[in-house]
Amino acid sequence: GRGGARRGGGGGGGGSAIVRTLSGTDISPPEGAELAREIFDNESKGSVTLMHRYGAASSLIDRTPPGVGGMDAITMIFVWLRFSQIRQLSWQRNYNTKPRELSSASDKLNMLIAWRWKNGGAKEKEIFRMMLGCIGRGGSGGDGQAIRDEILHIMHRHKLPESKGNWVEEWHQKLHNNSTPDDIIICQAYLAFLASNGNMDEYLRVLRENGLSPETLSKYERAITTPPHFYGDKKDGLIHDFNNYLRILKNVHAGADLEKSAECVRGYMDGHINVLLDSILRERGAGDGRVLAVIDSITEVRQLVGTKLMNEGDVHKVRDMLYLDLGLEAQMRLMAERAVGNFDSLNVSDRTRTLSLWAALAAENLMYSSCPGRSGIVDGKDPYAAGNELKACVRDWVQLVEEGHKGIAKDWGVKAMPVLERLRRSLGDIVENMQHIQHKAEYLGYGLLAKTPEKIPEKWSITLFSEELIRGGGCSFVLSTILRKLDKAIRDLGGGPSWQVISQGQPGATGRLVEVQDLLSIQSHTYDEDTILLANSISGEEEPPAGVKGIITRDAPDVLAHISVRARNLKVLFATCFEEEEFESLGRFLGKVIKCTPAKGSIQVEEVSGGGSGGKIDKKKSGLFDSILTSMTGLKVELPPPTKFTAWTLPESLVDPDARPKTFGAKSTNIVKSRRTLPDWIETPRSAVVPFGVFEKVLSCKENKNIAEEYEKVVNKELKDAKQPEQVLKKLKGLVMRLQAPEELVKTLKDALVKSEVIKSASELEGGRWDEAWSALKTVWASKWNDRAFYSCKKSGIGQQHVQMAVLIQSLVEAQYAFVIHTVNPSSDDESEMYAEIVVGLGEVLVGNFPGRAMGFSMKKDGSQGPQVQSLPSKSVGLFGGGLIFRSDSNGEDLPGFAGAGLYDSVPMVKNTQRTIMYHNEPLMTDPKLADSIMRGICKVAVDVEAAYGGAPQDIEGCYRDGKFYVVQTRPQV
Repeated sequence: GRGGARRGGGGGGGGSAIVRTLSGTDISPPEGAELAREIFDNESKGSVTLMHRYGAASSLIDRTPPGVGGMDAITMIFVWLRFSQIRQLSWQRNYNTKPRELSSASDKLNMLIAWRWKNGGAKEKEIFRMMLGCIGRGGSGGDGQAIRDEILHIMHRHKLPESKGNWVEEWHQKLHNNSTPDDIIICQAYLAFLASNGNMDEYLRVLRENGLSPETLSKYERAITTPPHFYGDKKDGLIHDFNNYLRILKNVHAGADLEKSAECVRGYMDGHINVLLDSILRERGAGDGRVLAVIDSITEVRQLVGTKLMNEGDVHKVRDMLYLDLGLEAQMRLMAERAVGNFDSLNVSDRTRTLSLWAALAAENLMYSSCPGRSGIVDGKDPYAAGNELKACVRDWVQLVEEGHKGIAKDWGVKAMPVLERLRRSLGDIVENMQHIQHKAEYLGYGLLAKTPEKIPEKWSITLFSEELIRGGGCSFVLSTILRKLDKAIRDLGGGPSWQVISQGQPGATGRLVEVQDLLSIQSHTYDEDTILLANSISGEEEPPAGVKGIITRDAPDVLAHISVRARNLKVLFATCFEEEEFESLGRFLGKVIKCTPAKGSIQVEEVSGGGSGGKIDKKKSGLFDSILTSMTGLKVELPPPTKFTAWTLPESLVDPDARPKTFGAKSTNIVKSRRTLPDWIETPRSAVVPFGVFEKVLSCKENKNIAEEYEKVVNKELKDAKQPEQVLKKLKGLVMRLQAPEELVKTLKDALVKSEVIKSASELEGGRWDEAWSALKTVWASKWNDRAFYSCKKSGIGQQHVQMAVLIQSLVEAQYAFVIHTVNPSSDDESEMYAEIVVGLGEVLVGNFPGRAMGFSMKKDGSQGPQVQSLPSKSVGLFGGGLIFRSDSNGEDLPGFAGAGLYDSVPMVKNTQRTIMYHNEPLMTDPKLADSIMRGICKVAVDVEAAYGGAPQDIEGCYRDGKFYVVQTRPQV
């Protein structure tokens, strides 16, 4: 980022310019801000035209390095050219440009952009493609010169007056002085005027529909102030000649014009593509009955052109194909926006089927927009997550569309909803990437506003930059509209509930409704009165803030996610509202005290008369969070007394579950107990333990003396004084990661792992492999200072500095599926029923709260009722791999009444492989017998593990591979 931006901004005087909004607020320099200074200098000169701008842009792009290092600079250049495209920068200031000079500058710039697109990475391709859409096609100069010459020829052929006060002459002077893309619109307006026999309303209509007006024309350096004159005897000849002239103008100025783009590629496209293009051009104005067929043809052409782009080496052809793709995308968007409002009158079944087909086409077109020139085949290891995720969604969705085309079956909506959720999430990622451009747009926009004589860009174009980019560019806005309508149709069809109640609360909750964008940023906040949060975004890893009695969100975390478990532990109402309109309608209660009552799988919300909240938080207690948990649940949480150093590492044979005092946590205790008490059909991985006191011992070693001194200072002084402790916590974690390993620890840890049969030989942890193991061990120790752990412990009255961390080391089972079980259904508290969630691959996707939902099911433990699927999976990725895993095992987890699950980290020694999941060919989803067998097996695991622990409800983590079930840890269910 910064290096590329500096290089790109060479000659700009160094450093970042100070930029302020109109109200005087400083805007912090974004990445790439150094380059903005040179753009400011270019735009504040006495004379500026499109030719100068395009030349400067070419120079800046040339000096910007390829790859990630240049992304910020390239994005800043795109913002600049986008402001120019939408006429928020002057197209002519005190300089006359010959059309052929502008044509040449355009040609040089778009050829450079096409070359960079061809040779760039996936994310670069997105920016360069959008950048190409901001400029005209240009040419060698022949067409540019023809702009000047042909207008004179037309005037001479038809003997039009060349005197002042004549419309054609005024336009002729403007064309000679400085031809711009506006001239395409002016020519189209004049043609409409001629075709309507001189109807001035038609002339004005075309101007205004394309963002121009007589006032705009009057402000050119060569102003056009006279209305056009109608020559009835010359009408047909003028229409013929100006249609030809329009083609010349488009050759120079119109990059993504569909008709021109199709003409440019016709000579080297396959016959089938040309046939489809002719059909699209012929029927693009067709009525509703043909719209879907035309969009289907557009989609096919874009797919075929994308394949050609992958293999094309001629940059001229790459440019022309990119312009064609942009033109096809714009045509698809226009037709879809026109048609999508006509579906509301259909019955629910037809509406669902029609919208599902539209969603497939819109998503596929968005896929080609996000990653044109890239194969439609999903590569699970593709590092470009956004495009790859969209591909996986499209593949899964197409399977459903084909199934729905035969008729919408009873369970179709249930299967469609998780794919729809995933599609919506993928769309959200793409939109979020666009929104990240906003900071650059505000910095550059307000900087230009202060520098340009015209005092542009206007404020609206700056503040709405990313929003207008999303709404006006590509297929994202179309897909968003379709998905919103489809979501409602599927729910009307019975495809999913409007609410999911994850935690019942007291039951229910009363408090003042407050809206937050996300929960993570306010998890450290303490509310003065009982509060209910309306949260737009939840990751699943957050800690419910103090004073919060209820949380209503539009996100859908797993029922067994950290925040879900903590909400039930704290008796905080926690519910997801899936209906967008219903969620939005809750905004009418903002600032008011409301009562939320669980009722038949939903939440009833009503305003409390009088506005009393029913509860205040007393901040005058001895600590900010002291006794909050006690006041909420009636439970008091106390840590066991600290344990002194006893051994560097314990092999499994020396781990005594009944030993007192404890030198390790509940995970180590339970896994050893499980290996000794569970039936043989349940596998358990072998393990060794780095017990309590080892971290403190390592910290006290002479090689870590300086780190220890700084660590104690930060804990005892900086952390206590910090009002916003996040940076201090980060600093503590950094200090832990700098620790050096004593030789005795290295030797005894290897020996213990060999003795426990976790590894076969100590040589498996030599050299770089030891470095990976040591880093994983330290990362677990450092997780003592995780934000969520810190706030959770503070809220519960636990002094974080007193938390001790043991580390359980196990072989990582290379799982096909992983699961988490609560042996008592947490949603209903039904002791006769278990609940489990399953994900593809390793369990970190589930316990680590990766986006999307797991497959959830409940089942009667006595087998009297088969598995009841509660949710189908929508997780985007699976993790795969083996080796060793280092699991946190602190004295601050699994205490009576306190759910510590998810507070601290478990870290694989070798980073897991991440793959995009395609559920349409995932056996768990396509093989009903296998799915039933796995779910029944998981239920049996729940029954046998619970029995082994005396009937106490258990929270179990396990996995499945090749017909075998494994339990990797179990703890009391809170």
